[in-house]
Amino acid sequence: MQPVKPPQEENEYKNRSADCREALEGKIQQLVEESVRAGWSRAEVAAALRDIVEDTASVIEAHEE
Repeated sequence: MQPVKPPQEENEYKNRSADCREALEGKIQQLVEESVRAGWSRAEVAAALRDIVEDTASVIEAHEE
């Protein structure tokens, strides 16, 4: 598995959010495909990923307060 591509610049820049999404999207698609091959349905994988993302966002937000 390839490493996650880093941002183009160290500091904030116009398309940083889009670049982050692009860097992660391929990894997530790979994870989805691997999960489906393991026997999970795409709907199950999507629901699990949604829960994980929501939980992770809550933890990050709690630490930033």
